[in-house]
Amino acid sequence: MKIGKYVRLFKTTPHHPRGVLGEMYKIVEVLRTEIKLCANDEHCFYTHPDNVIELTDETIEKFKKENKTESEVFATHLDAIIKEISDLLKSKNKAYGNSALKPAKIFSQLDATESLCSRIDDKLMRIKNRGINDATEDTVDDLIGYLLLLKMSM
Repeated sequence: MKIGKYVRLFKTTPHHPRGVLGEMYKIVEVLRTEIKLCANDEHCFYTHPDNVIELTDETIEKFKKENKTESEVFATHLDAIIKEISDLLKSKNKAYGNSALKPAKIFSQLDATESLCSRIDDKLMRIKNRGINDATEDTVDDLIGYLLLLKMSM
């Protein structure tokens, strides 16, 4: 795999859940065990090289001829982000049980809504103190997840 080559994402894994299956991405960085992919130089993420197929020049031209509208690109990107957050919430629900919506109340006596509001406050303080950057990307994902859980608890 080389920087500048185009690939198609054909699978994701729990360790590398990002990207839209079947979409074309450009390799912008190559590490020992991961590659960084970008779509339209905006939506970038890391994945394992085994999750992609390198595209031929003929296939690249076919993708370019499809010429997606800005609205279609937006919709695809939005769907990918929503799927990432949904998969994260499902994974955490499986690991922790339904503790976000049905707290164990062993130590804290807060109900689900109040408990989620407290967690949201913690995430907002982390962002306030550290800013939004690569190091806090998980915090933003957690915040979005907690907001969705808050909506479910209401």
